[in-house]
Amino acid sequence: MAQKILKIVGKTVSYILLCVLLYLLLTCVVIPRFQKNISKAEAASGPPLPEYLGDATERVLCVDDNYQALIWRLRVIEAAQEELILSTYDFVDDNSGRDILATLLMAAERGVKIRIIIDGRSGLEKDECFRALVAMPNVEARFYNPFNLLTLRKANYRMHDKYLVADDTVYLLGGRNIRDTFLGEYTEHGDIDRDMLVYSPKPDSRTSLAQIKAYFDEMWQLPCCENLNSPPPESENTAQALHVRYNNLKKAYPEAFAETDWEAETIPTGGVRFLSNPPHPGNKQPTLWKSMVRLMENGESTIIQTPYIMSSGEMYRDLTRLTESGKKVEIVINSIETGANPWGCTDYMNQKRNILETGVEVYEHVGASSVHTKTVLIDDRYSIVGSFNCDMRSAYLDTEVMVVIDCPELNAQLQEVVRYDMEHSRHILPDGTEILGEAYEPKEISLKKQIFYGILRIGIIPFRHLL
Repeated sequence: MAQKILKIVGKTVSYILLCVLLYLLLTCVVIPRFQKNISKAEAASGPPLPEYLGDATERVLCVDDNYQALIWRLRVIEAAQEELILSTYDFVDDNSGRDILATLLMAAERGVKIRIIIDGRSGLEKDECFRALVAMPNVEARFYNPFNLLTLRKANYRMHDKYLVADDTVYLLGGRNIRDTFLGEYTEHGDIDRDMLVYSPKPDSRTSLAQIKAYFDEMWQLPCCENLNSPPPESENTAQALHVRYNNLKKAYPEAFAETDWEAETIPTGGVRFLSNPPHPGNKQPTLWKSMVRLMENGESTIIQTPYIMSSGEMYRDLTRLTESGKKVEIVINSIETGANPWGCTDYMNQKRNILETGVEVYEHVGASSVHTKTVLIDDRYSIVGSFNCDMRSAYLDTEVMVVIDCPELNAQLQEVVRYDMEHSRHILPDGTEILGEAYEPKEISLKKQIFYGILRIGIIPFRHLL
């Protein structure tokens, strides 16, 4: 009798697991593959580029250096008098993470209201230092779409935004997560990335700062953003340790704690506009991608710098339409040798021919570090910077944020950086012709990596739209 019951239970469990597997296959793999795309008419709609931008009083500063990226985060936090909002995909309690936590804690102690949204996969809700910060009465933290067995179909939708806003004055936005790989000098070879600091001298609903705060407030109210419900740390030593770290930071980085003249540190613009994907966790229309394509159509030449390319058929058609209309499009990516994302590297190996058939020129950058920068340069005037990778996840699944900046001076700075990377690249023309850059230095791929990528090239084919 017992054996018969066990057999029935075993079959029941197997059926349940099979149903769960089929459910996940349908909702997480099949449905996202057939995205609802914006029509060509919608893609072409919208005002001309100059009118597309916001208030012209905003000023900017590009932050490419990882050391300076940490310094400017500390400066922005220190500058806050009333409010700080922070949104990030990844927040690690390592050296730079504790630097940020210590500075936020001191801001909270001086009365600044702090709200934080972190992607639900971070695991930071269990961290003692983070809980010490959130235990402050004027600090709130919410987690975007945390893992939930009852909503497994939403598990693959992530919040990929990265920005920090102080009052109605200044914000930092870009591709950097809060971890040693991107901030400070705590690692020997950190990833290369970019932030844009935007200063708004006067509050105005037309500014990109107002737009980003409205976006944050919209996301804050989403049902998928859950409050941190972990208890505060058991020991007071955690907060005390952050106080000690803060005092040590003031000694180590005095420039981060001096009063900042935002006007002197930044350069003027003809306008800045904030762009984003829809904030809800679900299949998205490629709103942000289409906005950028529309902006590219306004120019004659475009340079896209992205860690990797994983495009859908619709994205390929957009690129083809650009080149067939006479636009020059160049894309700078990490080479297979230096790329840090194995999915992006192997998909490029599979899709290289399709990419070149769009008419774009590709630069495979070979450097000491992986480039994590996401930037679009249109002619010699417009720059788009933020978190959007040139892939299907950024287009259809995740939240993403970018800023469009009308500033020839900034564009010239970024052109200089990307031209340097091009010189260290293999330049691939649409017909497959390969031209080595003046400063190109070959780099070997280990046999182990070649074998791994060879296997992965086959394994990712059914799931590439989710990676």
